[in-house]
Amino acid sequence: MSQANIDRLRKVGLADDQITVATQVISYFNYINRIADGLGVDLEDWMTTSEESWKSEKPNWRS
Repeated sequence: MSQANIDRLRKVGLADDQITVATQVISYFNYINRIADGLGVDLEDWMTTSEESWKSEKPNWRS
């Protein structure tokens, strides 16, 4: 993350504490996904959905 990224987030109204929390959450998910990928962890069936099903749940979806 660069200073330009932080400045952009501030311009859209995020406070420093919100930027900090968002950065921590995003970083954690990045980390845990890399660990899962590295260990070959597969998603549970309930965690996956078809593209058609996903689109049907999104009323404003545009192809």
